[in-house]
Amino acid sequence: MAEATPTMVFVYGTLKRGFPNHPLLVASATPFVGAASTAGPASLVIGPYSGTHIGVYERRPITVVADGSGEAVQAEAYFAHPSYAEALWRRCGGEAAEIGEYTVDHAGGYVPKSERAAGVAGLIDAVHRFLATAPDN
Repeated sequence: MAEATPTMVFVYGTLKRGFPNHPLLVASATPFVGAASTAGPASLVIGPYSGTHIGVYERRPITVVADGSGEAVQAEAYFAHPSYAEALWRRCGGEAAEIGEYTVDHAGGYVPKSERAAGVAGLIDAVHRFLATAPDN
């Protein structure tokens, strides 16, 4: 019987090496193959991908480029759902908040589930509560 072809996964945000959720990949014995970057700017979602069925995220195709070789590879990324994406963009500073590379400093804003506010009905409720607050100055 032939071996199954492995599925390549492009990770970003807190799943990157050195970031808070990277141990999830390590625990699953997921090997690191190489570094890549998105071919164009992309506002990637910070958070779990499981919210596609409840209107939190939308999965869309993007192109990533392998660092070093420049090889373009098709991938899928999770973006904020269109129902609140523009409000989220404005709330986070609009063009001033767009970044070329997600760093450990950006990950500092990640709030683990165990530390999220009590009384939040779920992830989409947490997003709407965040959008209703004034940005930190």
